Amino acid sequence: MTIPKPLEFLLGLPLYAPVAYEGEQVWDVLEVLYFSGTYDSFCVKCKRESTFKVSAPHRPDEYKRNYVREKWERQHGVDSEHPLPPSAVYSVGANCTRHESHRQDFLFFIDYQIIPSDSDPPIVKWSIQKIGQQPSYGDLHLLQVKKYTHVLSKAQLGELTRAIGLASHDVGVGAYVYLRRIFENLVEEAHVVAKEASSWDEDSYSRCRMGEKISMLKAHLPTFLVEHPGMYSLLSKGIHELSEDECLKHFATLRLGIELILDERLEARERANKIAAAKAAIQKAVGDAGA
Repeated sequence: MTIPKPLEFLLGLPLYAPVAYEGEQVWDVLEVLYFSGTYDSFCVKCKRESTFKVSAPHRPDEYKRNYVREKWERQHGVDSEHPLPPSAVYSVGANCTRHESHRQDFLFFIDYQIIPSDSDPPIVKWSIQKIGQQPSYGDLHLLQVKKYTHVLSKAQLGELTRAIGLASHDVGVGAYVYLRRIFENLVEEAHVVAKEASSWDEDSYSRCRMGEKISMLKAHLPTFLVEHPGMYSLLSKGIHELSEDECLKHFATLRLGIELILDERLEARERANKIAAAKAAIQKAVGDAGA
């Protein structure tokens, strides 16, 4: 089990998606609760990307990691004692560096569950979850996806915003369904282009599983999608096998994967526009010089 990085917790994790942790992983959790420094995010008031500076709470000495001591303990076979932040609500806030009054605030809840067991001491399961934030998860991310207007149809953009909206209201499986539809549409668009080639084998394509279809379409699909066909397997599994909480836990990762695919489309579109503009400028310059 991997604990998400602090920024994934702050910006990517939907509300009420518990993340379990144990042992040494508590240090990753403390990095979230006492995160400091700056990060880049969309400022809903500036309506543009901005840098936010965290107003970090004081980290108690018992929550500061001592790598030298841990190394010594490992070398001498000593079991390290890890800090146990109490079950409570913790806050992390940040100010926009363009306008200090523009803020982002996040609330986290540390909780634990004692599992009945014959062992002594009893088994204790710890978890951390985001329980509040402003701007809301939806407000923070819905405006960001508008940049994909030029590489998604109106229907596809609507599905992406609905996926984010559902995730912001803890509807994990429903959000998964929309991400899967977007993924399938991206593949189908490539299929429509590829089947125009005389060498295309439509019968073979129709018999393939999604991973094999992606391989057949690799010349027409973004690199990230081709290199990570397992995304579709996880999306499909989410609908049939995962709980709402598990879908919410994986939502940010899958959404990021789809956005990387769309970012490649944006870059290709911008490059094509620059090439077209350069050609027109060169033609004009040559014409003027000839005149």
